Amino acid sequence: MNELNGFLISFFGLILNLFKKFFRFSRILGKQKSQTLTLAIIHYDGRDLQSVLKEFSLELNTADVIVARNFTQADLKTTKRLLKKDVVFLDKNGVLIFKHGNRANFISSFDVHKLRSFEKHGAKIVVSLDKKTAWMISQMFPFYCVVPGEPFQDTIITAPIPLTRSSDGFYFSKIAYRNQVTLIDLNVDILKDFKAG
Repeated sequence: MNELNGFLISFFGLILNLFKKFFRFSRILGKQKSQTLTLAIIHYDGRDLQSVLKEFSLELNTADVIVARNFTQADLKTTKRLLKKDVVFLDKNGVLIFKHGNRANFISSFDVHKLRSFEKHGAKIVVSLDKKTAWMISQMFPFYCVVPGEPFQDTIITAPIPLTRSSDGFYFSKIAYRNQVTLIDLNVDILKDFKAG
């Protein structure tokens, strides 16, 4: 009887172990097949970054890509845990102060060679400071373009025209209030349809 109990316990332990491995493997596969990137845009007025990070920690932890403006070099110390994600941080003058990862990049003006390089390295999001430049990029390259606005100004995301509801090339537009975070899910798998031959 003890042998039967021992056998049943080890048998069910083996089944449970296999089930756990299968579940872990299916989660890994599910992540690899993910078609969306969660983009977090930090609308920041340059004051009290610590409270913004604390208030919106859930949003920032779930984001795949983070874009922010009005950061300083000193702010980078506060955001150490975010710097492992794909990030693009700009200062108040729109100068790039920190960039990490391949899925997002920054461009200050329309430069075909740079944009081709971004495409080659797997960028899905390009940050720009000019609305017209962002629109042009999205119509010519397979990128979502983010134009982070100052507080109380428009923050815009452009996309290839077929991806936009009103067929105008503008995917998202929002007046950015101070010290908040906006989350947007972007379908990046569909961008493959817009790649040049």
